[in-house]
Amino acid sequence: MRAVLFSVFVLSALSAVGCYSAEPQRSAQATAEAPSPPPGAPMRAGGGVKQATAAGVQPLEKTKFGQPITESSTVPLPSIVKDPSGFSNKTVRTEGLVSAVCQSMGCWMQIADTSGKAHIKMAGHSFFVPKTASGHRAVVQGKVLAAPSGPACQNDSCGNQEVTQIEIEATGIEFVD
Repeated sequence: MRAVLFSVFVLSALSAVGCYSAEPQRSAQATAEAPSPPPGAPMRAGGGVKQATAAGVQPLEKTKFGQPITESSTVPLPSIVKDPSGFSNKTVRTEGLVSAVCQSMGCWMQIADTSGKAHIKMAGHSFFVPKTASGHRAVVQGKVLAAPSGPACQNDSCGNQEVTQIEIEATGIEFVD
């Protein structure tokens, strides 16, 4: 009975992941023998989240998405991470390295630096970023939300979005590298 319940649970969990991108399966021995990345190096995560790698950065055909960025001063991401309540419901311009992107639609991304991460969702799904944006530097303009509101996808199926303490609803994004 426990085995049946466990199987049902596992199948339910797997079917709930909509952004899953299949990766080649490796044996346990190959996984154990694989060299570990250097500390702090981003890796590809399962569940459809493509994380940045230095070797995998591809040039983008288009670099501006959403509305034009009009804020003239940049608020450093560490300042927002340090005092999120001080920026709550305020429009800011910040920047960081794209560390993850939704592989289903490009409806969210994460930017990071040494101080932490910010989850960026596209305001009202009015625009999307390229799924290959990981590893690029992005300038983001948007409203800092009071608290992370959960998954950015309307149907909760974009998989493995990391919980961050900062969430920004972007109105415009520009990739600057």
